[in-house]
Amino acid sequence: MRILLTEDNHALADLVKAHLGNFHVIDVAHNLQKTRYFLDTKDYDLLILDLVLPDGNGQEICNYLKENEISLPILFLTAELDFDKKVSCLQSGDDYLAKPFNVLELETRVKILLRKNSKGESKKLKNNDLELNQFTHQVRLKGQEIKLNRKEFLLLELFLKYNKQVLSKAILAEKVWQADDALFGNTIEMTIANLRRKLGKNIIKTIKGVGYAIEEVIH
Repeated sequence: MRILLTEDNHALADLVKAHLGNFHVIDVAHNLQKTRYFLDTKDYDLLILDLVLPDGNGQEICNYLKENEISLPILFLTAELDFDKKVSCLQSGDDYLAKPFNVLELETRVKILLRKNSKGESKKLKNNDLELNQFTHQVRLKGQEIKLNRKEFLLLELFLKYNKQVLSKAILAEKVWQADDALFGNTIEMTIANLRRKLGKNIIKTIKGVGYAIEEVIH
């Protein structure tokens, strides 16, 4: 899942990103302007939005989403605890969390929102004997759990979502790697090589000059 986090407190943003970034792609914006830029250039599954920002109020982003017909669940972060502010958050978004908060509670609320807004899609992606659970972050091959690191998991998830479709390196970079990731020349190839080593050398096919596609898993 790709999450956009808008938070002007850099230390808090780094903490949230480090915690949620284990199995989600997290892009971070520290103001409204950068938030609009990300919303215009990428697709997200969830927006975590601070209410008070250097260049305005987070509620402005809600208006921006409506004006541009962008449907996106919102989890507000707020230091405001009065009743009217809570009601306003729930009217504009899907949930709110008061600062200071425990990152484990944030993780739980994020999981609930992602599950609720999965648009009826199964949380399990399958290719014959290969199964990936998007919410428990488990991968099983013939019933045996396979340990993948974060990038390997996200890459496999993407291939399974686009079952047998050819995906270019540009698409893989955009969907799996975060905006501030250092993406070296052979990073994608090495991640795919690791997946082949763990799941089978023929699982991902190279389409020369075009990209990569997942093959039908047969054992």
